[in-house]
Amino acid sequence: MKGYYKRFDKALYDKHDNPAKEALINFLLSRGHSVIKSEEDYGVDVVSLIKDTYHYSEAEVKVAWKAEWPESWKEIRIPERKQRLLNKYGKNLNFFIFRNDLKQVWRISGKLLKEDSLKRAWGQKINPNELFFHINYKDAELYNLSK
Repeated sequence: MKGYYKRFDKALYDKHDNPAKEALINFLLSRGHSVIKSEEDYGVDVVSLIKDTYHYSEAEVKVAWKAEWPESWKEIRIPERKQRLLNKYGKNLNFFIFRNDLKQVWRISGKLLKEDSLKRAWGQKINPNELFFHINYKDAELYNLSK
């Protein structure tokens, strides 16, 4: 199943990509990872190594998330377009969804992104035909970060 993709927003990318990637690198380093790659190559944001295992990590900022995770948000949504990363990097892929101020982050294992969780989502800036993996937030891990 393939949906429609939101048009690339360079201004949002320029504002959030580097800070999110830096926060992700700091998070991984604090957990004993060695960063192998973090330069832009249209793959994952960061490749790291810990205990002889490579990990592939993708960072995103959820701009609307501004304080504690709202109880009414039952799901974390990952765009279907990230399927290409699942196809390429497999079981050691993780998605890191940062709060707007980078003080909290959800870690979502790529194993949770399954075809049966693909659905449309509604929102102000969402193409009505775009598909997202809908992940129950209780299946993800929330971390508080010092900032």
